[in-house]
Amino acid sequence: MALRVPLPRMGSFRPGGLVRIAFAILVLTATCATVAAPHNVPLPGTTALEMVWISAGTFVMGSPSTEPGRQPDEGPRTTVTFTKGFWLGRTHVTVGQWKNVMGTDVRGQLVKLINDDEPHEIAGKRQTRREYMRFTTLFRSDLPMYFVSWEDAQEFCRRLTAIELAAGRLPKGYEYALPTEAQWEYAARGGTRTATYAPLETIAWYDANSSQGYEGKGFKVSGGIAGPRSVAGKAPNNWGLYDMTGNVWQWCRDWYGPYPGGKLVDPTGPATGTMRVNRGGSFGSAAADERSASRAGNPPMEASAYRGFRLALVAR
Repeated sequence: MALRVPLPRMGSFRPGGLVRIAFAILVLTATCATVAAPHNVPLPGTTALEMVWISAGTFVMGSPSTEPGRQPDEGPRTTVTFTKGFWLGRTHVTVGQWKNVMGTDVRGQLVKLINDDEPHEIAGKRQTRREYMRFTTLFRSDLPMYFVSWEDAQEFCRRLTAIELAAGRLPKGYEYALPTEAQWEYAARGGTRTATYAPLETIAWYDANSSQGYEGKGFKVSGGIAGPRSVAGKAPNNWGLYDMTGNVWQWCRDWYGPYPGGKLVDPTGPATGTMRVNRGGSFGSAAADERSASRAGNPPMEASAYRGFRLALVAR
């Protein structure tokens, strides 16, 4: 059965043509921007992972020089075109979803890090990850999965791809992966050009509000004590994606590096580097870090209470 979804135009968003992806019992045809029928990925156990279709199109990556809070690495502004759409997790990967694929939870990740004696080159110093990071203990299954390094997130993607291939549910030529930095910003903006895709208080847990209603141990923020919050607790963007800003930072596939400027088609970032991109800000971030254009780079082996990830389903 084919589901046809006519989606409205927004702002300067320029969608691509008809895009078709076949799943076992679903064919989705999308012609423009915003919310399409979700795809639920069944995970081991009783958990599912809901994904949203992001249609092909063009947007301008980065921020104008006049945007408050702008950093130099957000330019030069680069026009990016996607020739293929992709699926993106409606929320961060949660603790429960991680556990059903990887067999461990936040406590297990902490034990892994605490017991890891391997030194890494981090911030110009040879040190173990536990020497570099600080830890907390928050374990609810609906929290975004955190204490996850870029390498851990990659392993989750590999395992889920293998599970879905073996079950015959994965379309030919597709794989689960971290989104590229360009895919992430394109999806976060949802056709908007403003610094954030809606008023920040309505869409993000960040430094100024993350302590409100928070209970338990956590980290000091401007309003008191806070930590990761249950996913989808704030309003979604135009695609129906939650927490694209705030809660915990999100790893992207790319090496961190300068933008080239000009025009790019289906970019995947620099060929080499030492830091991996993460986006979106966190419960401990200031408002400037919550902007759609804000960027950060961190060592790929770093795992933090402030960092998680969101899953993409993309053509190889």
